[in-house]
Amino acid sequence: MKLNQLLYCKIIQFLFVNYIKKNIPNFFTSLNFLCGCFATYLAFKNLFEAAFFMVFLGAFFDLFDGFFARLFKAESSFGLQFDSMADLITSGLVPGVVMYKLFLEIGIREIDFSFIFLQNNFVFSAAPFGLVGFLISLGAAIRLSNFNIDNQQRYEFKGLPAPANALFIVSLPLLLEHPFFTFLKPFLATYPTLLFITLFSAVLMNVKLPLFSFKIQSFSFSKYSYQLILLALAFPAFYFLQWVAVPIMILLYLFLNVIKNSFN
Repeated sequence: MKLNQLLYCKIIQFLFVNYIKKNIPNFFTSLNFLCGCFATYLAFKNLFEAAFFMVFLGAFFDLFDGFFARLFKAESSFGLQFDSMADLITSGLVPGVVMYKLFLEIGIREIDFSFIFLQNNFVFSAAPFGLVGFLISLGAAIRLSNFNIDNQQRYEFKGLPAPANALFIVSLPLLLEHPFFTFLKPFLATYPTLLFITLFSAVLMNVKLPLFSFKIQSFSFSKYSYQLILLALAFPAFYFLQWVAVPIMILLYLFLNVIKNSFN
């Protein structure tokens, strides 16, 4: 009996070390990918709150796949590429869809197109002036590709991370409908403003601006003072504003980085 128990323990230990432990990060990456797929569908249905929640959940899973990969020393080339593929959906495609839908919300009209190819008639509708929203998706793809080949971004970012940019974009519909920020709607809900946000976010993800991360190298409070300030302000912001605090915290994150870079 004891021999059987010992054998079972050895088998479980073997499976955990050689299979389960190595694939825990990939499991969280898979959840991130699925959240992106669900968020894409919800955004096309104009269910912006649900789409935002899926992107937020995807960003949470994205944070933990890297955490467990480092914790279990299970980092791999496959995991790195899989993570980027998942981020490309959750943090690339989804904000592009949301921005396209926002252009439609402010009155940009879709046009019916049709063409014949190989005796087949193809008919579809699209808003050409709204398709610029997918420049966010293009910017995210470039950002993620550069991140994969840049070894200097392990503990510090260069440019706004794609998940943070995605959260900002997908939270805009929530911000426009929040009673505290209705005064912003006449300004934000215009084509020039949305076009500027689209172009600026695509560029901001790819500029070589150093931005601090929350990856811990040491337990020195002085080294992480800006991170602690952001965390301290996040609690009252989320308490009073709920999910609408997200775009405000991202803007504050950028502001703190400007201050940090000015003193360095």
